[in-house]
Amino acid sequence: MKNLPAFVAVGALGVVLGLLLSVGLANGLGTSAQDAAEKAGNTSTVEQPIEYGAR
Repeated sequence: MKNLPAFVAVGALGVVLGLLLSVGLANGLGTSAQDAAEKAGNTSTVEQPIEYGAR
């Protein structure tokens, strides 16, 4: 029980660093995904499915 405050401090530090890392990754990946979606938005064409057996 003597080391309990140290374990709590290390756990809290891990949680804070984990949250900061996840927010940083979300911001970093979110902007690139948004840019990629904007670039590919109007250039892609929608193909009609092949209807087998239709005349």
